[in-house]
Amino acid sequence: MKEIKLNSDSLEIYEKSASEKLNKNDLIELWNLDLNDLLDISYNLKKLFNKDKIDLCSIMNAKSGICPENCIFCSQSKHNRSKIETYGLKSKEEILKNAKSVEKYSNRFSIVVSGKTVTDLEFENIIESIEEIQNKTKLKVCVSLGLLNKDKLKALKEKNVRIHNNLETSENYFKNICTSHDYSEKVKVILEAKKIGLEMCSGGIFGMGESIEDRIDLFMELKKLDVDSVALNLLNPIYGTKIHDRIYSGNISPINSTDALKSICIARIALPNRVIRLCGGREHVLKDMQKYSLLALDGLMIGNYLTTNGQNIQSDLKMIEEMGFER
Repeated sequence: MKEIKLNSDSLEIYEKSASEKLNKNDLIELWNLDLNDLLDISYNLKKLFNKDKIDLCSIMNAKSGICPENCIFCSQSKHNRSKIETYGLKSKEEILKNAKSVEKYSNRFSIVVSGKTVTDLEFENIIESIEEIQNKTKLKVCVSLGLLNKDKLKALKEKNVRIHNNLETSENYFKNICTSHDYSEKVKVILEAKKIGLEMCSGGIFGMGESIEDRIDLFMELKKLDVDSVALNLLNPIYGTKIHDRIYSGNISPINSTDALKSICIARIALPNRVIRLCGGREHVLKDMQKYSLLALDGLMIGNYLTTNGQNIQSDLKMIEEMGFER
């Protein structure tokens, strides 16, 4: 990727971001900048901290549906009426097979399960799956297992895995998307995981009716929690979810590509030295603008998502190569 020179105003923002001197009001004001300027600043920050590489990860929905939580965006919630495949925890053989199928392309593989947390028996089986993947592939392993207690976090630390737990949005807006558990419960798990020494991936979803300030509050919280990797998702409203109903009734405006790209750039500027990773919904929202998001990103989730299909992996690899990035 060629060098992108910054104008004087953009250079000032870049320097303040690199030295972490931007406050909340500074970040809110960035929304008024031209998208091209934001992309230029973001790319220079990416190059400073993480060079021209894109880290690729894949996930497996290892336990699907019948979740007791009432998140309005999630097709796996039993409170929504989405028609998805439901099943209990997959066997370690099935999980290993899935991991091997993406090993050629991905650096990381995440075992994801539905539900607020996992049972002791499920956790034991997941530990066995982690060991299988680590022994039989070169993949780094991540897990997304809900609200885990200290003992389970310590056991995962011994296996050298990364934990994923999305905050989803700002603390202020969270009550609009979920009331069956509290924002503070998520924060508690992240703090405990970091205290134990686990790598932490957390992030949120753009396009659920939240304000720009809510998105920036999310970035500030992630910075305060010192997460290692930031997972950004763009809402793909799935039929049968409450948020799908609200969008198509006109109560919430769907996110557009410019809005999404600006939000990704501001995440990069707010969290300059973290791994910024784009995950679900990118194909739906960005379409042929996806390639420009790479200017602000360090990572990309490839393959299928939890209950929706992702873009063809070969198309992603071609896009990365055409933009001049390595993987």
